[in-house]
Amino acid sequence: MCCRYYMEGREPDGKLAAIVDMMEKNWPGAYRTGEIFPGDTAPAIIAAGGKIKAVPAVFGFPGFENGKQLLNARSETAASKRSFAESLRSRRIILPATEFYEWSRGSDRTKYSFRAGSGHALYLCGIYRVVEDHLCFVILTREAEGPIAEIHDRMPVIASESEVRPYLTDYESALAIIAAEAPELIRENAKQHNSTDRSEEKG
Repeated sequence: MCCRYYMEGREPDGKLAAIVDMMEKNWPGAYRTGEIFPGDTAPAIIAAGGKIKAVPAVFGFPGFENGKQLLNARSETAASKRSFAESLRSRRIILPATEFYEWSRGSDRTKYSFRAGSGHALYLCGIYRVVEDHLCFVILTREAEGPIAEIHDRMPVIASESEVRPYLTDYESALAIIAAEAPELIRENAKQHNSTDRSEEKG
């Protein structure tokens, strides 16, 4: 699963900085960066009007389980689930990230971060729906591979930079990206980002 991730604009290739610049130009004050929690409005990328755009989107589909938010959708079954099928077909979204988090299942509940082996940006694949004029997204997950498999049995679906446009604009390409091998990730004990972390809540 993926219920928390971190997004900043200072990774080596500057791609996230460019996204933040677009957000600041078009949506000043309408989003947050840093550690993204459920319910936060975060920078996101969608295809609209034939263009790839950076927009604010809220983390979580509302209205599930007594008002709780739904945060993830299993990629293996999303195309056949009524809750997700139409969004997967026509409302796909990318969540740019520096790293994402998972917690160990032992009594100590250690928080780990996972980032790209290249040190560059991650592009988390999701789907969205419009709720009261707000874009709301869930992150697609898949069976865990590599270093995350020792911590959890699920991980986010991750696109490469070159796959962002195909994922957003072409359904068959999106299905192929979802089914492809997971990228190389590096696991570390999560660092404390004092300027943005709001709690040490366990996910």
